[in-house]
Amino acid sequence: MRCLAVNTATTVLSIALVEDEKLLHFYETTETRNQGNLLLGHIQDALKSNNITFADLDVLAVVVGPGSFTGIRIGLATMRGIALASGKPLIGLSSFDMFATRGADAVNIIAVESLREELYFAAMDEDGPLVACSNEKPETFTQRLNDELPGEHTVLLSGDAAAAMVKFFPEAAVVDKAGNAINVAHLALHKFKEAGPDATFTKPTPYYLREADVTISSKIARTVKE
Repeated sequence: MRCLAVNTATTVLSIALVEDEKLLHFYETTETRNQGNLLLGHIQDALKSNNITFADLDVLAVVVGPGSFTGIRIGLATMRGIALASGKPLIGLSSFDMFATRGADAVNIIAVESLREELYFAAMDEDGPLVACSNEKPETFTQRLNDELPGEHTVLLSGDAAAAMVKFFPEAAVVDKAGNAINVAHLALHKFKEAGPDATFTKPTPYYLREADVTISSKIARTVKE
């Protein structure tokens, strides 16, 4: 089975084309200012380089956030359009899913960059989230986690902001797991195969975890005031 997956939600744009366990194509770049134009072009490159079309795919996947508001919207709009045109199912996965790592009896703290003082946080074990996911300062998250999950725990740190959490969890192991579309493709294929041929998937929606930053121009503000 083949999956085309994209991640435009975090600090590195990536595109992967996977066939079962085999990686057919992978592209990534830290250039995120022109994602709208880059994304479609590199999706076309992925298909052309393997001499396949959208009709030859089985499932599509996209990261729905949290992360960059603009990146999330670009990725979702692009993949929704492809899903609509091709008739292929589209699976949405979170940035936390992409960065998650599992260890027996371990708490996986996932820290995702927000380009602000606050980070996006999740704390998970083998069964799923242990506390509410959040967008907050590292020290605030650490205190909340200690309050809600007291006791000694083996901690695994992952995510593109994991290094920022080492001073709060000095005994933790930092897992160098790249968050990219390859992970997303494998997760989506697993979910697709597990669901079976007759499964339907809900249309993915953005996962923001905080309100958007909106700046109103002084001209508009004056007009509203008048």
